[in-house]
Amino acid sequence: MKKADVQYEVVAQPLIIHPLRKTIFILNFIFSTIVFAQNPDASTRYEKEYYDLLNYIPKNLETDSIHNLESPILKGNLNTIGSLKLYNGFREEIKLSENDKKWYENRIDQIATELFIDGKRILISAEGDVSGCPDKMIDTFRLKNIEIINLKFCHTCTDSYRDENFIKRFNSQMYSLMKIDPPNVKTHKFYGIYSGYPKNNNRIELILSEDRTFKFWDKKGHFSDFTEGFWKNSNDTLILNSKTFHENDSLSYASSSANWIEFIDVMFRLKKEKLIELNRGPRKLKRIIE
Repeated sequence: MKKADVQYEVVAQPLIIHPLRKTIFILNFIFSTIVFAQNPDASTRYEKEYYDLLNYIPKNLETDSIHNLESPILKGNLNTIGSLKLYNGFREEIKLSENDKKWYENRIDQIATELFIDGKRILISAEGDVSGCPDKMIDTFRLKNIEIINLKFCHTCTDSYRDENFIKRFNSQMYSLMKIDPPNVKTHKFYGIYSGYPKNNNRIELILSEDRTFKFWDKKGHFSDFTEGFWKNSNDTLILNSKTFHENDSLSYASSSANWIEFIDVMFRLKKEKLIELNRGPRKLKRIIE
């Protein structure tokens, strides 16, 4: 019986210790191969751009006090989007201490800030689920006249939760640095072309673009009032602010006879495809169905 007990102890001990070691080994192996190893001959231009950005180390990124962290999982160079994304996926399994969690979240903010300083405006989105991932995992779009790189993370139906915290934290920091309000669940409902109503308002036209710019006309015979700028929404409330206009600037989409007007926090309430100006304003518009 005594000999059996000894054998039991020897067999049982690895069951307690090895899972953590195994996790560290797997993470380090994946981290050093899949994330960083690229074959230029087999990669398309977009794939190269994608992985170059995942593996990009900001120029002025300072080494943090990694050696003071409690978890052995974080004993590495977490200095790229790719490395942070990888370790983030195992946060629940690793069970980081509160101190390490705080450091890790600050590191995400730090990486986003340094990328911004390097001139890289990046927002991350999750792609995949039942529809699969797009062939092109990197794209660009404009938001408030800022060109932004859309970096896409591919996931299956069951693992999208692994990137949620990272994406939310990174994007929140980048939006803040760009001084752009992040979209909310109702932002997409405002996109479109609106025309004034009833008849005494039908000379008015408003375009709300997905890049969060707007153009507004009030056509008065041979003359027009015109303005353009940026919009945002707070729930169902639309807020319009004209861009800074200088005398030498050209008025896009407006005739030479247009009269520039300025919107400063002009607000409309969206209700059933219609925009009604708040503060007892006279303007009412409805979405044009094309």
